[in-house]
Amino acid sequence: MSEQVAATFDHFSHRSMAESDRAWNELRARCPVAWTDANGGHWIAAGYEAVAAGFRDWESFSSARTHPDRTSLSIAGSVMPVLYPEELDPPEWNPMRRVLGRMLSPQSVEQLRPRVEYWVEHAIDQVVEMGACDLSDDLTCRVPESVALEMLGFDRADWTRISGAFHHMASYANGTPEFEAAGAELQWVAELVHRELMARLDEPRPDGMSGIVHFEIEGERIPLEAAEAVTRLVVGGGVDTSTSVSSAALIHLSRYPADRQRLLAEPELLDGAVEEFLRVYPPARTHARTVARDVEFAGCRMHKGQKLLLSEVSANRDESEFPDAERFIIDRFPNRHVSFGMGLHRCPGSHLARLEVRTLLSGVLERMPDFTIEERGIVEYPNWSMIGGWGKIPATFTPGRRALA
Repeated sequence: MSEQVAATFDHFSHRSMAESDRAWNELRARCPVAWTDANGGHWIAAGYEAVAAGFRDWESFSSARTHPDRTSLSIAGSVMPVLYPEELDPPEWNPMRRVLGRMLSPQSVEQLRPRVEYWVEHAIDQVVEMGACDLSDDLTCRVPESVALEMLGFDRADWTRISGAFHHMASYANGTPEFEAAGAELQWVAELVHRELMARLDEPRPDGMSGIVHFEIEGERIPLEAAEAVTRLVVGGGVDTSTSVSSAALIHLSRYPADRQRLLAEPELLDGAVEEFLRVYPPARTHARTVARDVEFAGCRMHKGQKLLLSEVSANRDESEFPDAERFIIDRFPNRHVSFGMGLHRCPGSHLARLEVRTLLSGVLERMPDFTIEERGIVEYPNWSMIGGWGKIPATFTPGRRALA
């Protein structure tokens, strides 16, 4: 075991972005890989090279859930249904990844561009005449919700309830009535997914859920439980990941008007700015792995069955990879952030997330360019162990006109 021990480090204790960032910076400065006694004891990878290597080495560090009856290191206070292919290793991983590969490939995402643009215009239209809105409720949640759930084929009447289940689970502290209600809503989502897939077994439709439930593996239709797990992953990742990045970007542009003015003057910088927003404000801050075999890793002897926590947010602030890492540099290049992971389990929805974030930011800068966030009304997520985000982001701006008929 490494002599560099961080016995008091507990990522579940971080109650704000600032607290989480500070703790990870302090840990990384001490050692890139450490051991903590918190949460039953586990390893932590905080340095860029260690995190990248941990993501890539799936043979040593398994993504499979080893304790389905209890929470993982990455999810505080809740037992989530197993998600495919995120919680699978090869060879089981291979066909499940192909299901998503077809749906979320660059070519498929490009075909979704008109719908992404439409839903951005639609969301802004709902508030632009009022001169005030909640950027989280009205924009950053609404756009990914609409794109993902329309693509899958859910009834529009259910969209807000589906996305709300995931957003509220992250927005409220464990043990509160609101958190418990969100857990019940997640169960409702799981039951809804089951019913929707069953309906498409006999009557396929031109939508994503039909493509998933009728996907064939070596000539056999995918098992229903696997189709449900894949669908839940697409729903969960689709409705709250780009929400986090878009929210962070809008808060940043309100707090740093010079960056906003530069994007207004040089919109061609927006693609690079999105990558920097992803680096500084990664939607997923940590991922857990299980040590699959005894291994020497970054100078530490790790044993089969132990846990390893990989920190995207810490890796993205490592000065060895990102000079002046604490500073947001709008045109930073190169920018090899790990916000979508690396290796086999690199986020399959990364292309869609980038398109959504860029299109939403472009729409806000064009139609609400002087938006100002009311700092006292901002509500951060109560736990920053895995997912970062905001429950409320009240803002005001000069009213404008609707764009759609």
